[in-house]
Amino acid sequence: MVRPFLVGSESAKGFLELGADVLRRGGSAVDAVEAAIRGVESNADDHGVGLGGIPNLLGVVQLDASIMDGRTMEAGAVAAVEGFIHPISIARRVMEASPHVLLVGRGAEMFAERMAFKREEALTEYGREFYRAFLRGEMEELGPEFSEDVEYLKEDAARYPMRDWYEKLTEGMQGTVDVMALDSRGDICSGVSTSGTYLKLPGRVGDSPIIGAGNYCDNRVGAAACTGRGELSIRHGTARIIVAYMKAGKTVSEACTQAMREVREMVEDPRLSCVAFERCGGVAAVSTSREPTYYYMDTAMEKAESRSGVWMKI
Repeated sequence: MVRPFLVGSESAKGFLELGADVLRRGGSAVDAVEAAIRGVESNADDHGVGLGGIPNLLGVVQLDASIMDGRTMEAGAVAAVEGFIHPISIARRVMEASPHVLLVGRGAEMFAERMAFKREEALTEYGREFYRAFLRGEMEELGPEFSEDVEYLKEDAARYPMRDWYEKLTEGMQGTVDVMALDSRGDICSGVSTSGTYLKLPGRVGDSPIIGAGNYCDNRVGAAACTGRGELSIRHGTARIIVAYMKAGKTVSEACTQAMREVREMVEDPRLSCVAFERCGGVAAVSTSREPTYYYMDTAMEKAESRSGVWMKI
């Protein structure tokens, strides 16, 4: 039998240990995924998830998340949530305590309040200064601690005219954490949390809270999740397709490669990555734009292990 394990995207570095502790105590895959993602959401130095997320064009941090239980095939998700830093936990409550799968905006916030979640400000001073510099047109003058985010934002600017939209609204950069787990009972869970594309249009929802696009799992097969340009995986149904390919007999590597190949056929220069595992323990990651890094940790390991995926250049 495969030893219980977790797999996470780059943002999960340093936090899979929280989920592994849950699995060692005999906890469920759902508990493990939630624990690991909550750790990332609490990390103010991660500017794409939870606390510390970069705001939208109006200076507001809006968060998305989803979680899926591979045993029951139930799922919960929230989108465009303001004033709460742990959307993954709200999404779990949507799955377990409501008749719905996806709640958005004020409705999701009302639900969170009724479920006794504490209101907390997600916008940090880092995010405020980043946004103020954008308003002033002074992104290049930000200090070295902003350099990585500014460079990443430049890559998105050619596709996404942020200044034009800001002017219209006032008369892409991505940061996402994916965590998937297999527990001692053979149950699988997948979860995703994000603050979405930097300086996005207010109300923009990417693939992270969309079951079948950014997140999907099935106890009988495995799990898959995506990072990058969420609009692409929404159009393609990427996470669901990867799991479907595995169910049809492809290996996890073949399934991920085929899914990314199909995304490349949709647009000339896509930016999308996926990470997935099959229930027998095989793991793979494939990206259309870079060599992807993901993290693996089983219950016998003291620290998560960094692994490299495949950059599908053609």
